Amino acid sequence: MTPVPISVIGLGNVFLGDDQFGPLAVEVFRSEYELAPNVEVLDLGTPGLDLAPYLYNKQLVVIVDVVHSYQQPDTISIFVEEDFASRRAQLRISGHDPGLWQSLAYLRIAGAAPLELIILGVNLQSCGFGEAMLDLASKTGAVLARILEERGLHCGRRQIALPPNLWWIPLSNMDSSASA
Repeated sequence: MTPVPISVIGLGNVFLGDDQFGPLAVEVFRSEYELAPNVEVLDLGTPGLDLAPYLYNKQLVVIVDVVHSYQQPDTISIFVEEDFASRRAQLRISGHDPGLWQSLAYLRIAGAAPLELIILGVNLQSCGFGEAMLDLASKTGAVLARILEERGLHCGRRQIALPPNLWWIPLSNMDSSASA
C-alpha cells in the first residue's frame, strides 16, 4: 500500500522580517518532531504558481504563513480555505498569496487538488527575529503535531531536537537570542 502523501509547507521570504515566519516555523517543527515517512516538510519560499506541484494529489496540505486576521497579535490560528473566501483571514500580500489560490484553481480543474487544505496563520506583532519569534515557531510546531496526530499520523517529539537549519539568520542574531 502506498502511503498517503502529506505536505507541511512554510511560505514566506526569509529576508523580509515577519514574512520569514512560515519557513522558520516549519524548520523548527522539522527539527523538534519525528514524522511518518509520508509527511514531507518543505520551506518553499515564495513560489507563486510553482506551488502547484507541491499540492498535486495530496491527501492533506498544511501551510504555515503570516496572515492578516481579526485575532490578537501572535495568535496561532487554524484556517480552512473557506475562511479566506469569507475574508475572515488574508495571507499577507506578497508573491505567494495569489499563487496559492491560482494553483488550487488549476488543480481543481485537473481533478488533482489536495483533499484537505489547512493554513496555520499567525498575525505577528513583531517583524524582527528574536527569542519571541522562535518561541512562537515552536508553539506552531506543537499545533502542527496535533493536526497530524488528529489525522492518525505519527508525529512525536524528538528526545533530542536536531539543530534547525536557519541559514538566513546571521550567527550573531542566533547567539544573542539564545542568551536573551
